[in-house]
Amino acid sequence: MRDSTSSSSWKLGRVLATLFVLVAAILVQQAIAPKQTYYWSNLRNLHHPLQFHGERIHNNFFEGWYYKFTNNGGTHTMAVIAGVYHPPHQRHSVQRNNTHAFVMVLGLEAPAPSAYYRFSRIEFVDLSNRAPGHESEFKVRIGNSVFAHNELIIDLPASHYDKISAQELDAFYNTASQQYLQQFQNSKEAQLRPLTIEYFRSLFPSGQELALQDQEAFAIKAHFLFPASAQTPLPTSWLLPSIMGTTAYLPFLECFHGVASLHHPIQRGQIATLSENDTILSKASYDDGIGYLEKDWGVNFPSTWIWAQTNVFKTAPGSSMLFSLASIPVLGPDFSDWVRKHLPFASGMTEWPGMLLVYYHAPSKTLYNFSTYILTAKLRSVRVTLDIDKGTQTVYFKAMTRDHNWSEVALEANITRTMGGGIPLRTPSRTHRRMAIGVEEATSARTSVRLWRVGSGEILVEDEGLGSGLEVEGDVKWLEDHVN
Repeated sequence: MRDSTSSSSWKLGRVLATLFVLVAAILVQQAIAPKQTYYWSNLRNLHHPLQFHGERIHNNFFEGWYYKFTNNGGTHTMAVIAGVYHPPHQRHSVQRNNTHAFVMVLGLEAPAPSAYYRFSRIEFVDLSNRAPGHESEFKVRIGNSVFAHNELIIDLPASHYDKISAQELDAFYNTASQQYLQQFQNSKEAQLRPLTIEYFRSLFPSGQELALQDQEAFAIKAHFLFPASAQTPLPTSWLLPSIMGTTAYLPFLECFHGVASLHHPIQRGQIATLSENDTILSKASYDDGIGYLEKDWGVNFPSTWIWAQTNVFKTAPGSSMLFSLASIPVLGPDFSDWVRKHLPFASGMTEWPGMLLVYYHAPSKTLYNFSTYILTAKLRSVRVTLDIDKGTQTVYFKAMTRDHNWSEVALEANITRTMGGGIPLRTPSRTHRRMAIGVEEATSARTSVRLWRVGSGEILVEDEGLGSGLEVEGDVKWLEDHVN
């Protein structure tokens, strides 16, 4: 009886201590950089992460919906990102003009692998029905294009095409090459096979090649239909209102994540690119393909992150895996910046690795959650390696959790892509105070997964995923050191 009372007191004390830390963190945030509108928006939409959050936010904010489509057969994957961006307020009008709505298209077959379309903020309109019973639905319009939870109608005129300059691409490729070099130098092979940054820079177009490229503006028209009744939403509850789990209750976080559907069939999927005189440049069909839908919003992307997603598995069709590991300013970015400036010796205490990891096994209709907020889950290992001979980069991880029967299970995966073969992707940048090229995204990586029971060694899943998305950005050694 005494032990039971002691245990209850300890749990109550832990809950009270956690509440104290959260309240203190919010008060500190308010003192350093008040963002009541941002906090209230996150709390108001706590159980509706896919709804538009930025209705009353006009400063230092981004929001984007990410649609991923893989064609029937798994031979080609593309993505569409629709969103809005507000830079931090500045006195100069140049910064204010960076406020805009946007549509990014990745994985095009021609005339370019990607395109960015820029619209004024007033051309972004929230059309969502927030009536009871419709909270999981959303619909926004950007220009003449409509983005909803179950349909895309894309009409992107060439006049809104926003070309990325050769100088910006060259600077990004230099940074990406430096990151590849750092990852290689962390390996044992570096001692036997010294390589310089010039080797990795040669994987990308040179500065001279970029200067000669003159991509003309082009239009995109598309229609995708994926009924909500066939989607695979993530199970939620009051305790775990979204993929963010209990961390969704921290309204001051730098970046939030939402998942609308882990997997769904594409009833209709047609896309075409056109010249300014309406000549068809390319056409592609995604009819009977596979789709995925997620969302990000906040004040900035993390400084370091790994993101991988796949839902086109050979052995278990309908299954899906999402992995996201990042450096998290746990008390908010403004507090972390303040500590870094005034208390540099304590800066390491304000940033921790955070992980979202779910694997859904369709045949058994079982969701395995390995995320950081699951108390029984643990990320055991993560590493990023390069194979110079094959020209590939591989992300490996191993994690453990307990299933609904309280049986311990382990998941390990390898996600591999071609070095330098990704698509430059614009992301919100606090440094540049605009949407800038921030990461190289692969849309055709390959994933191998293995799931087993730790106690008996019974193999539950051994599968291969096609058309995987993969992003690796920043100081991944920091992630490896903190995890391993």
